[in-house]
Amino acid sequence: MIWWRSLSSLKPSNRLGRSLIAAGFGPLASQAFAIALLPVLFRLYAPADFGVWAGIQAAAVTAGSLLSFRFDLGLVIERDSAAASDLFFAIICIVCAVALVLGILLVLSMGALREFGIGPLAAALGWGWLALVGLSVACQAWLMREGAFAQISTGAVVNAIVANLVQLGGALSGDGVWLVIGSVVGQGAATLFYARSVRRSAGAPLRPANARAMIAALASNMRFLQFSLPFTVLSLLRERAPIFIAGAFGTAAQVGLYSQAWRLTHLPSAFTSAALRPVFFHRAATEGLAAQGPAIDRIMRWLLVVSSPWMALLVFGGDTLFAIVLGPRWQGVGGLSAILVLPASLFMMTNWMDRLLDSIGRQDLNLKLEAVAAICSVGSLWGVLVSGRPLPEAVALQAVALTLSYLAVLWICYDAAGWPAAGLVKSFAVAAVLGAAVFAVLVVLARFLEPFAVIALGVLLAGMISAFALLMARRELR
Repeated sequence: MIWWRSLSSLKPSNRLGRSLIAAGFGPLASQAFAIALLPVLFRLYAPADFGVWAGIQAAAVTAGSLLSFRFDLGLVIERDSAAASDLFFAIICIVCAVALVLGILLVLSMGALREFGIGPLAAALGWGWLALVGLSVACQAWLMREGAFAQISTGAVVNAIVANLVQLGGALSGDGVWLVIGSVVGQGAATLFYARSVRRSAGAPLRPANARAMIAALASNMRFLQFSLPFTVLSLLRERAPIFIAGAFGTAAQVGLYSQAWRLTHLPSAFTSAALRPVFFHRAATEGLAAQGPAIDRIMRWLLVVSSPWMALLVFGGDTLFAIVLGPRWQGVGGLSAILVLPASLFMMTNWMDRLLDSIGRQDLNLKLEAVAAICSVGSLWGVLVSGRPLPEAVALQAVALTLSYLAVLWICYDAAGWPAAGLVKSFAVAAVLGAAVFAVLVVLARFLEPFAVIALGVLLAGMISAFALLMARRELR
């Protein structure tokens, strides 16, 4: 309890290790909870149910993340309390106004939406989800400014627990819509928690003086509208548009397989984004970007070491692993996961670095890098599918394009920050050797043991390597 109370304190910590633990505890706990329930949920709901859920989630998260027009990024680095307060309330007003406009447009468009199989309930749930995401983004930005990483983490735990419990209970009805209902209820619980945390924070926002002050706060942060909003649009396009493209050329079940393969391989990146992005954005804004180089190098090394054995395991026996864990009707998700695991691992190391460039005013570089990644990802997937080739071939080309894009992002970010790349190259070499060694061990074991036993030993070996690496990383970051 003493340890948890120290994490829950709203006073920002100057120690990197404590900040990373506070920011990472919630995402790690929520991911662990979600992973523990995966075998149950994937047996209660069909791939087609997850396909519908993925489509609504993609639309809601995409729209909700844009409601603030990315002025929330300016809030994180605003040091003046009065100006930050004005900006916070201005963002809340923008989110509510845009959400209201979208709600009206949704009602007026119901006739057209019915032609695509979208009924009033699905539309209402999607609208509620996007509005809650927009409000959460604003509240999290304030908490990030305060260095209250534990509160952001706790909100992630609340979201995961509530959403999964509702989805489990709703499965008794046999209706797949409960996947969406659970996600909306979970997001609502997290948003309420964030709002309460903002209100109780040590530097709680003051009441805005007047509309003129809020407009002035927005005007002073127009660079985020100019650069960060297009960047976020492209980022969401890269992540969410493939769901709609797969749906345009395939069935709901195929969308379910693809979306969950993407989701499962990107679970670690959700953790690193939530744990590292706020901490290093806060540190770079207060201490300078150049000073973060040694810590970034150490984190990159351990991320590569932790991920390499799991990559080897998925490439060796992804179909067998997921057939055991998820059940036979999810046949095919393992093969897609094996294709996506390399770019997903690189994304785990790059998806939080955009905020570092924001801290030195290089939003233009962020925008260019994200434009290349989005065009490569969406273009390669669409190009193969429109030519009539099967989904696995399209995903393979998409994986190649994303891998090259993420490697370029790493190189350019290191160059822009002025960090030497020698340590990063060495870390890649060590991870490659480790992954190859694990793969070779699995190949040898497969000659003598049944597939189930090989996969079980592979999971044990990868888990032991990851646990050892994380313990070493924790010691370094103390």
